[in-house]
Amino acid sequence: MKLHLGCGTNRIEGWLNVDIDSPQADLHVDLRQPLPYADATVAFIFNEHFLEHITRDEGLTFLRECRRVLKPSGVFRVSTPDLRWLIAQYQSGKLDEWTDVGWLPQTPCMMFNEGMRLWGHQFLYDLAELTAVLRQAGFANVSQVEHSKSSHPELIGLECRPWHHELIVEAH
Repeated sequence: MKLHLGCGTNRIEGWLNVDIDSPQADLHVDLRQPLPYADATVAFIFNEHFLEHITRDEGLTFLRECRRVLKPSGVFRVSTPDLRWLIAQYQSGKLDEWTDVGWLPQTPCMMFNEGMRLWGHQFLYDLAELTAVLRQAGFANVSQVEHSKSSHPELIGLECRPWHHELIVEAH
């Protein structure tokens, strides 16, 4: 089984698309609650731009659930905004990174605050924090990977959003 958790409007064929209320979802589940799957039954989990919408504690619970349902050889792939990149953009005063998605903040301060909160973000990660929380959730191997690339064919080309230096990690 391959789970696409927090699918939003991005439906991936061949995957079980799960979201709390999206019409694109095959199953409606609040991902802050236990996943409705038995232990060690899932081969792959993909999660894009969801983790930042819940608190760090809720994120840890979610990641523990992902680890629980993954097979021992299973892989979890997550894409989330990179706090370190957002800070670098703020510090450089660069405001036009996201014009392709219709976002052009007026000042660096507005960019940083909007980037943190505009879309309901609760907690943004940098690589060190994401690695730490994944390890805390039970993932032994955590590695940063490139956008749309993977050593696992099932995980290649899954990201649907334009790349804006997101933090993309695979863990098992």
